Formats: sequence, C-alpha cells, structure tokens
Amino acid sequence: MTSATQILLIGAGELGTAFLPHLSALPHTHTTVGVRTPEKYSHLSSCTVSVVPLDISGPSEALSQSFSNYDIVISATGFGQSSGTLLKLAKEILNAGLLRRNTNQSRLWFFPWQWGVDYDITGDGQGLMPLFGEQAAVRNLLRAEATQNNIKWTVVSTGIFMSFLFEQFWGVVVREGGGITVRALRNWDHGITVTDVSDIGKILAQIVAGGFDAENTVVYAAGDTVTYKELADIVERAAGQPVEREEWTIPYLEAELAKDPDDQIKKYRLVFARDGVCWDKSGTVNYKHSIPVIDVDTYARKLF
Repeated sequence: MTSATQILLIGAGELGTAFLPHLSALPHTHTTVGVRTPEKYSHLSSCTVSVVPLDISGPSEALSQSFSNYDIVISATGFGQSSGTLLKLAKEILNAGLLRRNTNQSRLWFFPWQWGVDYDITGDGQGLMPLFGEQAAVRNLLRAEATQNNIKWTVVSTGIFMSFLFEQFWGVVVREGGGITVRALRNWDHGITVTDVSDIGKILAQIVAGGFDAENTVVYAAGDTVTYKELADIVERAAGQPVEREEWTIPYLEAELAKDPDDQIKKYRLVFARDGVCWDKSGTVNYKHSIPVIDVDTYARKLF
C-alpha cells in the first residue's frame, strides 16, 4: 500500500485556512499545519489534518530537519515577518532537500510564499518594497540551486486577493455616505489582477494533484484581470447607482507619498500603479485547464 503524501502547510491565517479544505480533500495525502500556537488551531485537526508547533524564526538546522520529513512544503505566511525570513526559509528548504537525498528520498516540492504580483517585474518597487525584492531573490535562489539540492519548486502568481481590491483603506473602491468613488491607479486603462483566496486554494490543489505540469516554474492564476475603467463600470452596475471616478496618476501618487514617506499603503499604491501587477487571463492555468473561479463582477454583486 502506498503511503500518504505528507504535506506541510506553514501558516493558518487567511490564506492558509483557505488552502486547507482543498488540500485535505486530496486523496492519499496528509496535511500538517505548522503554526506558532497550535492550541489556537486545534479545531482544524481531523483524520487528514494535524496541527503542530512551528516557528519559522527558529534555528535553521532544526527547521531543515523538520522540513525534510515532508514531501511538499507550502508557505502561506509572509506578511509581518522580519526582513530576511523568506530567504532564510528558502535556504532551509534547500538544506532539507539534501537531507532527503542523503536518505534516498524523493525531491521535496516547495511552494514559497509568492501568492501575489510578478516579483520578477516589480523587483523591490524601486526601493519602496524590500519585501517584494526579497521575494524576487527567493525566485532567483530557487532557479539557481533547487535542482542540485533535490528540490522542485512552483511559484503561483495570483495578483492581489480579490477582497483587498474592495477594502476601504486601499482607497480604490470607497463607500462614503450614500456615494461610491472608484479610483484608478495610474490611469483608467491600467490593469489589476485579482484572485479570491478560496480559488487560490482550488488552483493549488489541482497543481499538487498533478493536474498539469508546474515544476520549477512560475505559473499564473487570475480570478480576473480588469482595467480600472472596467472596475468602475462593474461597481456601478453592481451598486445600481453612478459612481464618482478619480484618476490617481503616478505623479499624484508620488506627491502623496512624499508628504508621508513612511505610509505603507501609499507605497503599495504607487507600486501597483506600475508594471508587473496584471496579466492576461487567457494565459493563466485556471483558464487553460477550465478551473472555475470567481470574477470581479460576481464578487462585486455580493458586496453591493
């Protein structure tokens, strides 16, 4: 009888908990959720899910040894981590691959925390986003060293979470009083790719199940890719009322950031007004493999 594929899911926040139902439903697998305080997540345990203590800021040698016990490691944690944590984790995974080779085990499959924009294009956002720069560095490290270290890897670029697009603090779709304002970052023809977190989990599970080749590469997913003009039109239809439209150009966003250079949201807005934050849906794995996902229109109709 073939033993179950052992999956380690690092993190049980919004992303990790969205991944878990899809991963735990896969046949012949067992998913272990690694979190700092497992007692808070005991409700996640089942016959196919275990919860264990895991602190990725811990000693590298011990973490590599732990990671080597799994066939697949999926990182669903990244925001809020100290600088260097993502690269540290990638290096520990590389060492774990060597440990598995030394005991004649198969390659470890690593899904780094890259569920976002195209960091190969954004880089560190011209110095505004060191975290983005670190994520690009993780990609380059895996490209250079994974194969020789008994590792295969998959990066899944998803755009931002669908919910984030409509958050009041993001400032793109703003409800105030009885009115609604939609703002374009850069211009009305600039695009944004978004995916619902549950759909990211659905796509991830299909990759893990071997539904298509995703070895040692970046694959692209998209619940939707819309221009800001299309977004404004969608919100107007969903709300059943006209919306105010404001264009926040790159010079405007730069000027706003100059007034408050430590404001993280203003940094994000400027980075998202540049390139690397959208791609054509027709090139995504969910489109090519007919994986059903929620689009912006469907999501907006649930909100308004």
